[in-house]
Amino acid sequence: MENADPPRVEAWVDDYLERVRSLPADSVAGAFDPPYPQDRADPYDAFAETFIADAPLSGSLAEFDLAVKENIAVGGVTTTCGTDCFEWTPDIDAVAVERLRAAGGSIVGTTDMDPFAFGTTGELSARGRTENPAVEGHVPGGSSAGSAAAVAGGEVDAALGTDTAGSVRIPASFCGVVGYKPTYGMVPTEGVVPLSPSNDHVGVLADGVATAAQVLEAIAGREATHPESLTAPSRLSFVDDLDRTPSGLRLGVPAEFMAAATPEIEAAIESAVTSAAVEMDAEVESVAFPEAAAAVDANDAATVMEFGALLARGGLLGTGLPADLRAALREANERRDSLPGRVRDLIETGRALLDRAPDAYGRTWDARRRAIRRQQALFTDIDVLAVPTTTIPAPAFGAVPGKGGVSVLDTVENTAPFNATGAPAVSVPCGEVDGRPVGLQLVGPPGADGFLLRIAESVERALD
Repeated sequence: MENADPPRVEAWVDDYLERVRSLPADSVAGAFDPPYPQDRADPYDAFAETFIADAPLSGSLAEFDLAVKENIAVGGVTTTCGTDCFEWTPDIDAVAVERLRAAGGSIVGTTDMDPFAFGTTGELSARGRTENPAVEGHVPGGSSAGSAAAVAGGEVDAALGTDTAGSVRIPASFCGVVGYKPTYGMVPTEGVVPLSPSNDHVGVLADGVATAAQVLEAIAGREATHPESLTAPSRLSFVDDLDRTPSGLRLGVPAEFMAAATPEIEAAIESAVTSAAVEMDAEVESVAFPEAAAAVDANDAATVMEFGALLARGGLLGTGLPADLRAALREANERRDSLPGRVRDLIETGRALLDRAPDAYGRTWDARRRAIRRQQALFTDIDVLAVPTTTIPAPAFGAVPGKGGVSVLDTVENTAPFNATGAPAVSVPCGEVDGRPVGLQLVGPPGADGFLLRIAESVERALD
């Protein structure tokens, strides 16, 4: 191709275009009828839209009221992804939503979020900020802010969120609920508006580990049309074994994650880990994860580059977004000046990085592979990592980012490494610091989600 003369290339382009444009369009009918609107109380500004999505009257989730983050498609419901420049009304449910409904779950609304999932505080939505039900005047965390607030405020039993650098676990920690990020690819992202496809995970926020396990069991498993999920089992079972505590458990506490936390958070985590280990007859040992900081930087840089490219093109090579979503992203790109300054600048930064430094994206993968190898080595000696979910408790509104204060990277310091490695991770409430919830993050080997949920449920009982 490189030495082909221009007329030949032009002819080849015409030929490819003719063949591509003659390809049949996708046509899939939704499994369920569109929801019908229904008003409901929203004391924490958690919801984007409220409705009732009909489901069978029986199933494992038949007793649950559920919500889904606004960037996860509900057929017939318009999503803005927390912006005023993007609108998409999908024809069908996302795979995860369809599975919730098939399991009998009653979906009562979509939840608000930071724009395009860029954010960790829940303050930046075009609709205004989401409140933290656990501590007034402090951020609920983001970007799955509405999902966490709806659970913490007792509006729903569980809610789906997305987690690219910690966006399920951070608000779980700040709001005092359970937040579960499964192994990468365990839950299909078909029907999810992407932020960073190599880092995006669909996760669960819930009122307890058992509820999270029930929801995850309903939505996890391979999806034939989404290649990244094909390595997942076709059907998973997490609930039946929850009360079977593993014996001879070895908990590893990485020194780097503890050192990053405030002294108060560090003390709370040490106390929680010690109490849980005694109750579970487990061993605790200090371990090292020196690649963690580089994994945070790799996750951050890859995210801005992937989304910058995605918004510019209406889709990334290697992903198969539906035509109407591609069109909505292209339209949002034309209107991106209405986004909050920080979000807009991150998009432009990602594009400039790709243009100015062609090797930058590859370097992020070099760092990720080093972190993955370190993680593999750690799990040969220990069973689960135990670290603070967030290095700080929920900051006050307006404090992030602040001069000389907390930066956005500070909020993802202990969560983003496990998006880069794809390992399953769960945040479990473990007390308070100055009246603000603290989350204990447990991380397991990739693919060992059932094992991690059993340990998390045991830890939850031990700390109750």
